[in-house]
Amino acid sequence: MSPARSKRQAVPHRRARAEIVKAVGVGVGIVAVTALLVWLMRPGPSGIPATGGLMNRQPRASWLVGSGLGVAAIAAWFIVRGSRKTRSRAKVLLPSALGVVLVATVGGGFVWPGGLLRHDVAPPPVPKTTTTVARTTTTTAARATSTTTASTSTSAASTTTAAGATTTPTTGTSVTGTTTTRTSTTARR
Repeated sequence: MSPARSKRQAVPHRRARAEIVKAVGVGVGIVAVTALLVWLMRPGPSGIPATGGLMNRQPRASWLVGSGLGVAAIAAWFIVRGSRKTRSRAKVLLPSALGVVLVATVGGGFVWPGGLLRHDVAPPPVPKTTTTVARTTTTTAARATSTTTASTSTSAASTTTAAGATTTPTTGTSVTGTTTTRTSTTARR
């Protein structure tokens, strides 16, 4: 017969707070870098220059900055993960290496063959289209047989002078067709 197993339960391993913070920080960093790269590399409409993300509009500058960051990451990796001697001098070596990479990247931008930046002309804005409806108005001459009198102390009768036009010279009333407009210069209420 085999011996009896122990009744003790295994104690779950608890993670240190520093490990949890580090893991969350790395996760947030990965998501942030991914979102930034998606935004920088977004394509523009085909056939239209100077649209889309920054890496699409300025590919040479993007290659220069990307390669500079890559070299800086490799240098930092070798300094931090290298031998005991390099790790002990990391406080001096790391800023020095990153400074050298920065100066080399800026220098590479100045001597880039054909220029570093592309100078594309932005496309003209799309004009707004407006829809207009053509309206036709048909006017028929109506017989003017109306008589207009002023309601003040000065009254005047209008007379018809032609078909469709009636005028009253004393009050300034004119009648055209079926529309009457009155502009009296005498007494108004």
